[in-house]
Amino acid sequence: MSYGDVGKNWAWLFGLGIVFVTLGFAGLLMLPLVSITSVAIFGAFMLVGGTLQVIQGLLKASGWKSRMLHVSMGLIYIIGGIATLENPVLATAIFTLILGLSLIIVGAIRIAIAFQNKDVNQWALLSLSGVLTMLLGLMIVLQWPWSSLWAVGLFVSLDLIMSGVNFMVIALSAKAEYEATRKAAKG
Repeated sequence: MSYGDVGKNWAWLFGLGIVFVTLGFAGLLMLPLVSITSVAIFGAFMLVGGTLQVIQGLLKASGWKSRMLHVSMGLIYIIGGIATLENPVLATAIFTLILGLSLIIVGAIRIAIAFQNKDVNQWALLSLSGVLTMLLGLMIVLQWPWSSLWAVGLFVSLDLIMSGVNFMVIALSAKAEYEATRKAAKG
């Protein structure tokens, strides 16, 4: 595998991994703040994206048959963004409930797919994945609205940790390949 300049500059990616892991663990220490802040930032993204979509639809899409639907979608994003920023705690609670219900449904679908594919060697793992996803969803829904204080923050924090570990593994692999290539060139 070719890592390009990452092999030569592996320490930068490794350092980025350390930063991500550190931020992830810091997030675990303040789950409510991370949950609410993440949803508020998402609301700001919705507001900006919706505004740009409306502007683009009004100014740069004349003659398009879907222009008003496009503008309508932008307006819905704007309304959702404003509502999220106006009350990020309520938005976090609603988002968490939808997340929990979605996990229950996705888990059930995974189990159904596993049973439809019993001839596949790993169907039991797919089934287990569905059961675990459903249990996570149930845990969120049954603890709602209190799960709003930890669920989103937990997922964001764990993603930061996993991304950081991923960056460090890639950096070390790139370093090893780079050193092996240099050694072979000198050899």
